[in-house]
Amino acid sequence: MSIYKRGDVWWLYIVPPHGGKRYRRSTGERDRASAQRIHDELKAELWKRKGGRSLHAALDAWAEGKDKRDTGRVAILKKKIEDVDLSAVDVEAIAAKLPQKAGTFNRYVNILRAAGLLGIKRKKAPKGRVRWITAKQWRALKAALPAHQRAMAELAISTGLRQANIFRLEWSQVDLRRRRLWIHADQAKGGEPISVPLNNAAVRILGAQWRAAQKREEGRQWVFVGKGGKRPPTEIKTAWKRARKAVGLSDFRWHDLRHTWASWHAMNGTPRDVLQQLGGWKDDRMVSRYSHLAESFVDQYAANAKPYQPRHKSGHSR
Repeated sequence: MSIYKRGDVWWLYIVPPHGGKRYRRSTGERDRASAQRIHDELKAELWKRKGGRSLHAALDAWAEGKDKRDTGRVAILKKKIEDVDLSAVDVEAIAAKLPQKAGTFNRYVNILRAAGLLGIKRKKAPKGRVRWITAKQWRALKAALPAHQRAMAELAISTGLRQANIFRLEWSQVDLRRRRLWIHADQAKGGEPISVPLNNAAVRILGAQWRAAQKREEGRQWVFVGKGGKRPPTEIKTAWKRARKAVGLSDFRWHDLRHTWASWHAMNGTPRDVLQQLGGWKDDRMVSRYSHLAESFVDQYAANAKPYQPRHKSGHSR
């Protein structure tokens, strides 16, 4: 196992590819993603010290054991970039061959850095967009989705959970009696555990999924399962695109369900600090993207744009 937990802290274990000293030490991180990044960069540096290692070999080694999405990105990188020794890489030339949109560019750069190209720099990404839909648009989209996707989308818009958290949700994380579910720290983007209260819609959805799970012979640990009925879903493509196109929402992403959830909260008066806690954000910078929608809190101050008149105390001056 390349990283593992001791108490609250993640440790790393690395076996150099050409033999030599094995590394086992603490990363000093409680967040799994940060620990993994430290592991990957140290591993890449160890390979680089050995010399004679090619870029493609380093990418293949990094991709070992990774999911389908990461291995697919590595395959794309290998097509775009010629195989050269890591010590002879021209990082500027490589950067020019990558997709230039900041978010996509940085995803590929993260892989290249983990594979040993520590000199390649990430782009400063612009602030993410906020795309939300109305209740009428949501009803149309929900009706256009197939049943298995409809339930997942309903849970997303009822709780604000990210797609990965819904796909990988296990029954051990759900308590319908107490109307609550939990996202573990190593599953949360912010690296902190999240306690999610369930509204009536979420309880109804999960109740239906529980009854369906009891009828399955396999895959009972998962709240949602993919086509085979044994393992959780891994991606949503054709049906989702078809549904959103049918209702005129062709640019609406799955993550925009989370934006919609947060926007509805803001418009209905949920305090900013409460919304931050519900969404599992570590600071309020992300929450500030929705503050302009909280009309009821700011409208009352619109009349204050008038000349200032100081108040005088009653009585006569001497």
